[in-house]
Amino acid sequence: MKSKVKQKSFLSVLIAVLILLNMILAGCNKDDNTTTGDLQAVPREAAYAGCYPLVGTSQTGIWDATGNIITPVLGEAFFGQDAQFPHITPNYTLSSDGKTVKDEVTGLTWQKTYDSGTYYWASIQTVVDNLNKQNYGGYSDWRVPTIKELYSLWDASVGWPYINTAYFDIKYTDEQELSHAIFWSSDKYTGVMGNISANGETPGAELAFGVNFGTGHIKSYSISVGPKHQVRCVRGNLSYGVNLFQNNNDGTISDLATGLMWQQNDNVSGMDWEHALAYAQTQNNTNYLGHNDWRLPNAKELQSLVDYTRSPYATKTANVGPAINALFSCTAILNDGGKADYPYYWTSTSAMSMANGSYPSAWYVAFGQAEDGNGENLHGAGAVRFDRKTVGTGEGEERVLNYVRLVRTIK
Repeated sequence: MKSKVKQKSFLSVLIAVLILLNMILAGCNKDDNTTTGDLQAVPREAAYAGCYPLVGTSQTGIWDATGNIITPVLGEAFFGQDAQFPHITPNYTLSSDGKTVKDEVTGLTWQKTYDSGTYYWASIQTVVDNLNKQNYGGYSDWRVPTIKELYSLWDASVGWPYINTAYFDIKYTDEQELSHAIFWSSDKYTGVMGNISANGETPGAELAFGVNFGTGHIKSYSISVGPKHQVRCVRGNLSYGVNLFQNNNDGTISDLATGLMWQQNDNVSGMDWEHALAYAQTQNNTNYLGHNDWRLPNAKELQSLVDYTRSPYATKTANVGPAINALFSCTAILNDGGKADYPYYWTSTSAMSMANGSYPSAWYVAFGQAEDGNGENLHGAGAVRFDRKTVGTGEGEERVLNYVRLVRTIK
């Protein structure tokens, strides 16, 4: 047994060394001063306790691995899903002129609607400038939202679209058009498109993140080639999305901005979704790290941990690493293409893989690069995607054995 543990430890160290060497080389082979069409920087304000409240996903259903509705209780399979824990309810207020919507939870004010134009990321500063010149809705401090601000609007109560349509407009005529309801964020990806071509994007293309409110994904998209996307601007709470981490020196990290406590290390192995849920129950039975109320995080909770300034193959060496604060530990892996990388992590939120479909899939967050199955970057570290809950249950599954990082609410 000891020799197996030593072998596993040696392999982890070896992979970590390979990751470091590959990423340093990747950084050295890029021009650290390359920028293309950057947005006007909007200075963020310092984080403080409670500045980053996470609105719940609004998901109310509970499903098994094939999408059947179930009602598991503590100790049973599939217990511990998103809908089985209390979360903050959305609270929106529409302005008297009908132009803006204030999120009373986050303190952010949004455009209710948006213009019909589509844009490359490199040109969306003009959209902001035009709104501010108009004093749109009575305000002149509009900006393009960060990816964390934009994802605060994500609503999984129904899906397709993943936004509250009672307050926010989404313009589409059919499901195909809806699947392209992609909105830009201000966050530029620190890496580039891998050695692949997809949707008109080319190898080496610079990327920026967006939210697809049709399919629900967060992905990175080419900033100046391929499809153009849409913009919904925001204002207010410049501390929103800024984490305030505290190392508790006991194997946990608290984020005082969100009010969540996290497992500092991950579970060090991949597992399907059913076993990821069960892992939380098992750890609670042992009073893991002094607590017995751990849970698998929902999609918004886990996305709040992403550090979008970091990625495994960033073009600047200072940004190389898993897309999470360095206080946390991520297990080093070899990805599907045999490249040094970091895992995807399960959430407790089920996913509808097609409009009006069932829920045989669950959302995950990529803290390594979201790759194409051959190890090439396709959507960027920090992407939010879904996959089948169990190996072998459907076509198109990519990586069903994902890792776990538990969370609990600070009392």
